[in-house]
Amino acid sequence: MTDSPRPRRGRGARAGLDLDRIVAAARGIPPAELTMQALADVLGVDRKALNHHVTDREGLLELLAIDAFRTRFEGARIDLGMTWQDACRGYGRAMWRAVVDIGEWVSYFRLTSPRDLAIVGPAEIVAERLLAAGFDQVTTSRGMHLLVTICQGFARDAVIGAGEGGHPQVEELRRALDDSRDGYSALRDLVDARVDNYGDEQFAFDIDAFIAGMERLLPR
Repeated sequence: MTDSPRPRRGRGARAGLDLDRIVAAARGIPPAELTMQALADVLGVDRKALNHHVTDREGLLELLAIDAFRTRFEGARIDLGMTWQDACRGYGRAMWRAVVDIGEWVSYFRLTSPRDLAIVGPAEIVAERLLAAGFDQVTTSRGMHLLVTICQGFARDAVIGAGEGGHPQVEELRRALDDSRDGYSALRDLVDARVDNYGDEQFAFDIDAFIAGMERLLPR
């Protein structure tokens, strides 16, 4: 006797699908192997049934990357201290670590889903403290946007830079300078110094620069 193939269901809600079930089934599939068809096979549904919730593979990968980030961010012990500076540092460090920890998913991570309420609690505290310190709503909004941009961009570069051979942009610059007959002595010295621009000290520098800039914008 052979096992009969699992019967496939219809579309969307009729197939018994929702985003939580889709994400749970996809978590065990590596990004390189995750396709709409592979996921449909795991769920035992027709591939078209997924289109009710996820339109294409790119959207599916982004959904899983956000899920990986949310899981790590929720599990982080976030120390927001007592001041707006403390809150920015604690929130930024938690976001940076969570993005770095998603590893191979980082290329697909976009913090745009309306389901990303896991980060709202700490973000609310950051916003409250900035407003209480005297920043207006426009400056608070732009400052928080800049903070998130710094953390996400730094984390992505850190993941890429941790790969074999270092960050490709740095190595490309090194090769370009080696091939050039011109001077560029300052850049050559910086590249040869091999400063770690992707570790804890660089991140602390970035956040300190952000806070120093925000402090300049405080009303006197």
